[in-house]
Amino acid sequence: MSSRIKAYGLAVATTGFAWLVDIMLRARFSQSTGTLYVAAALASTWFGGFGPGLTAVGLAAAINLLFFEHPEYSLAVGVYGLERLILFTVVSLVVSWLASRIRRNQQEQTRLNAELEDKVKQRTAALNQSNQQLEAFCYTLAHDLRAPLRAIQGFADVVITDKGAQLDREGRAGLERIRNSAERMGRLILDLLAYTDLTRSDFRQQPVDLEKSCRVVRRIFADEIAGKNADVTDELRARFVLGDPAGIERVLINLLGNALKFAHPERSPRIHILSERKGANVRVCVEDNGAGLDPKYREQIFGVFERLYPTGSPSGTGIGLAIVKRSVEKMGGRVGVESTPGEGSCFWFELAEAARGNDEGRMEKEEGATPAPLNQHKVAA
Repeated sequence: MSSRIKAYGLAVATTGFAWLVDIMLRARFSQSTGTLYVAAALASTWFGGFGPGLTAVGLAAAINLLFFEHPEYSLAVGVYGLERLILFTVVSLVVSWLASRIRRNQQEQTRLNAELEDKVKQRTAALNQSNQQLEAFCYTLAHDLRAPLRAIQGFADVVITDKGAQLDREGRAGLERIRNSAERMGRLILDLLAYTDLTRSDFRQQPVDLEKSCRVVRRIFADEIAGKNADVTDELRARFVLGDPAGIERVLINLLGNALKFAHPERSPRIHILSERKGANVRVCVEDNGAGLDPKYREQIFGVFERLYPTGSPSGTGIGLAIVKRSVEKMGGRVGVESTPGEGSCFWFELAEAARGNDEGRMEKEEGATPAPLNQHKVAA
């Protein structure tokens, strides 16, 4: 109630002020102006609403009609006729109506913006809480769950080593399955931690030398390459991409690790790393002569817990390609696979090409730097 009284009081005050200024202007310039009364109606409408605006228009008309015979105190209606008063009234009403609509829309927009900000704050708070729960979950995975798994694996090893000769074939096989399952669960936990870390980590965008990354990855797999008599070659037609050095190494490690792990049982692994320009991007392919992949799994293979071979090897955890996809997407790229069952696969990713420029010299200086430790790069199928 008090706000409405203030709004109508403002209409009276602004109209009275416009009238006094009009009288002073007439005394100085011998001419009256209706703009002052229109401005009074506009101010009343803007700050009070359409009702106070109409009040201001009515007061201005009443003042001029009251002083019809005294043009020095009014819009000089007596001199110029009622047409001037009618024109003023129409203009004032139109201006007041428009101001009322604009003000109402502005207030509605302000209210919607306030509601949106509240929703954003609520969603942000919920997201922060979810992140805290995720961190607590990761802590549980990293500590509370891995500890009993290590105990199970350790005790199983002790029993197999010390009492294996006293066990029958089925008992020994059962203990070995327990040990292997505990080991696989431990690797699965580590892979899940690596995957969830990607959601929180920020990737640097900088020029990366693919030749250097390939050398690091090949050194990491040197023993496995030699043990499987694998032929690993590279052909880097485009060397520099825009991405994160650690992220690109993680992607190559997972792709090369899968190519070695899922080799064809009847032939030695032959793996070729190829990079070539695709418009403004660089496509990096890791080709192998392995068992290949059924085309119907081409899209879903990059999901979490999706295995290269649904009926296949127990050595994979089904997270490696999900890590590849998440890493490449966080660097602004995309991934894919082309495969023929029984002949091999080509897993590829695309990133924006980086100009060599001054970064090449800096990269060459870094060639002698010590490569990242193996335990910083997760390999998972």
